[in-house]
Amino acid sequence: MGEAGGLMMGGEFSRYFANADGTNPLRNAFSRRSAVMPFRGRQRLASADIQSAWQGLLAAPTLPGKRLAYIHVPFCANHCLFCGFYRNAYVPDAGAAYADLLVEEIRRDAAAPALQESPIHAVYLGGGTPTALSAAELSRIIETVRAALPLAADCEITVEGRIIHFDAEKIDACLEAGANRFSIGVQSFDTAVRRRQGRRASRQEAIVFLEALRDRDRAALVIDLLYGLPGQTPEVWRQDLETAVALGPDGIDLYGLNLIPGTPLATAIAAGKFPAAPGLAEIGDLYATGADFFRRRNWRQISNNHWARTTRERNLYNLLIKEGADCLAFGAGAGGSIGRASYGVASDLAHYTESVRAGRKPIGLLAMADDLQPLRNLVTASFEAGRLDMAALDSLAGEGTAAFLAPLVTQWEAGGLLTFSDGIADLTVAGRFWYANLISALHDILENRLLSAVDAA
Repeated sequence: MGEAGGLMMGGEFSRYFANADGTNPLRNAFSRRSAVMPFRGRQRLASADIQSAWQGLLAAPTLPGKRLAYIHVPFCANHCLFCGFYRNAYVPDAGAAYADLLVEEIRRDAAAPALQESPIHAVYLGGGTPTALSAAELSRIIETVRAALPLAADCEITVEGRIIHFDAEKIDACLEAGANRFSIGVQSFDTAVRRRQGRRASRQEAIVFLEALRDRDRAALVIDLLYGLPGQTPEVWRQDLETAVALGPDGIDLYGLNLIPGTPLATAIAAGKFPAAPGLAEIGDLYATGADFFRRRNWRQISNNHWARTTRERNLYNLLIKEGADCLAFGAGAGGSIGRASYGVASDLAHYTESVRAGRKPIGLLAMADDLQPLRNLVTASFEAGRLDMAALDSLAGEGTAAFLAPLVTQWEAGGLLTFSDGIADLTVAGRFWYANLISALHDILENRLLSAVDAA
């Protein structure tokens, strides 16, 4: 183990160092932002083995720990230009048929004893755009989840939605069925910025909608904002923040634009039809503006991208998924996990429909995690929460791990990404912006150290 650490320190360790030249770490700690790969360290099963493996998972005893459920609705009213996840346009007949299939899938899976053994603490209805469905369809899906699955008494039930088509009838249907949290994708309140991205509602229409939803006072209200959009200047961004806070939601999410190649937005920018999106340095500045904005108003930072104003907002689903909690997945394109197995439900609607009607779980892929997954989960969840206890690494990766990583932690501290005291690494604002780079670095280094030790044994 010591030899493996020496090889890393003498060779590639420095490639994870941050720029420590004394300039602003938010702007140039690294040359690019990394992504945390969800299927890292997992071995995919052959298609022929998936169904038998799935039945084995349903028959196995449930491991201790929190559990979640994710329900995917693969329809959208229109294709937002920045989105790389658009799959299907919503039409009423398709929505009704899909709701039937989803209900059947949930009820069939829920009949397995293993799925009834432990309570589910958070349910997330996402997409796509779930609120593209009708009021009756939304109500039926949520009621099925509550009736079929063993939800905890304080289970967080989130409906993700957009302003367009989410009328009072649908809102009331969700509330009556048991939803207790709404996550609304506003992205920006600026009408010009919104319209450029395919968002039809104006600034005033968005405000009126959110005020009405807030004034019902029957569920947590969370507003999602996106920074780094073309035309979203620092002044526009600050106005977005001020407008969102003035509406009095329970929580606000801030996400940086990920300009995905092949999306309509990337194509339009490349063709010169839209102004260029801000560069990485400017993106960092916008994040810092948001973080400072909430700090000055005493909002509680739950994770790197999420702030809460009230105790009503818990953000349970997003926090627990980063900790590696089991997640039961339903619907075309949904992803989930049970124990060491991660799986994805087939995204193709024809395949999904055929499988559900034939009585099969429509799994498109299933992969098994290696023995290092608990360690990856610890690193991911800790940095998502903004704090890593190095002693916890020693307990999972072996004594001496914290000492082995000390030079890297010291360098990151010098680079302005964290502060280190009493064995605890606390991320700075810059560290929270670059958190995915830090996670990916530790995943690489710890895997190299532990797997090299196994090979040498």
